[in-house]
Amino acid sequence: MTAANEFIPSGGQEEAGTELFGIKLTPQVQAIAIAVLGVGVAGYIGYQFVLPEMQKGDEIKQKISAGKQTQLQLQAQIQKKAEAEAKQAEAKQRRANVTAMFASDAGANTLLLDMTQLVNRINAGVVGDEGKAKLTKFEPNLPQTPAPAAAPGAIQIDPDILSDTSFGPSLAGKLRRKKYKVEFEGNFAQTRNFMRNLELMQSLLVVRNLKSELAVSNQAIEVDFLKGKIVPIAPPQTKIKTAFDLHALLPLKQEEKPPTPPSPGAPAAPKPPGTP
Repeated sequence: MTAANEFIPSGGQEEAGTELFGIKLTPQVQAIAIAVLGVGVAGYIGYQFVLPEMQKGDEIKQKISAGKQTQLQLQAQIQKKAEAEAKQAEAKQRRANVTAMFASDAGANTLLLDMTQLVNRINAGVVGDEGKAKLTKFEPNLPQTPAPAAAPGAIQIDPDILSDTSFGPSLAGKLRRKKYKVEFEGNFAQTRNFMRNLELMQSLLVVRNLKSELAVSNQAIEVDFLKGKIVPIAPPQTKIKTAFDLHALLPLKQEEKPPTPPSPGAPAAPKPPGTP
């Protein structure tokens, strides 16, 4: 027989017996514990797996940024190299154009023939030797003192290399020069024609120490006696004697040219072993 107030529900023993470390594990407590455990597991997974991957992602981004920066620097260097090569090619073209104006060794050797042909063209149609222009002198102006003999195996210095500053300090040692003594005789029109055509020659020729004077102090005048008067038949042919130094400028020979500096961006020559 059961006394009043002694009935115990079936779930009372379970609630009274479900405890952990003195804490009753009610549904609310269990839910909080599961949530806290889930947060801890998520933090652990994030720390062990997600955080390293994020760090790797940041490192990859930094590498990509550094790679882009390196690529931009390489592109800038390539552009600078291309510009330097273009400037060097332009300088070579200008040098070739200037060098083309210089006389060549073959042209210097045929300079007497060219000037003789020029005089012959001036004399075309002139009757009689008295009225013709003449090239009375053409001789090379050799150096007064010969160059000293070079030692065996040494490079012989070309005496034609321009060593003075008569054409400017910047051209000393960068050109060759051949000098000639020239004398021409003719009237004023012939002399003007000769000097003008001399300037039009393809070779780069420079005239120095130009002197002109009358070839004859008292020149005869052809006259005729008509009706008691002396009448000149023709005006006197005034002969002018012109003398000058002719300089033919030539480029240096290949073995005489200074070494060309390396272009920007070109790889440096390897040093021999043992060189610091």
